[in-house]
Amino acid sequence: MAVEFIECTSVKISYDVMGRATVSYTIVADSSGMKAYPNVSFGNKTYDGYVVSVTTNQIPKTSWYESYVTIISTAS
Repeated sequence: MAVEFIECTSVKISYDVMGRATVSYTIVADSSGMKAYPNVSFGNKTYDGYVVSVTTNQIPKTSWYESYVTIISTAS
């Protein structure tokens, strides 16, 4: 079973004038086959959108991977 989690200190959220949110976060996983989540919750807000960018790199000198994800969404 794969282990993966969102690295909380990596979360960045910004809003445009139309109310859309750009949400960026990093997933750390023990395998390269991670899933980029288009729907995430932070605090009391849920961001539903679509993935616009994913970049995956192996963490040096480990067997772990980090994936940088950006989604465009609305907050509810």
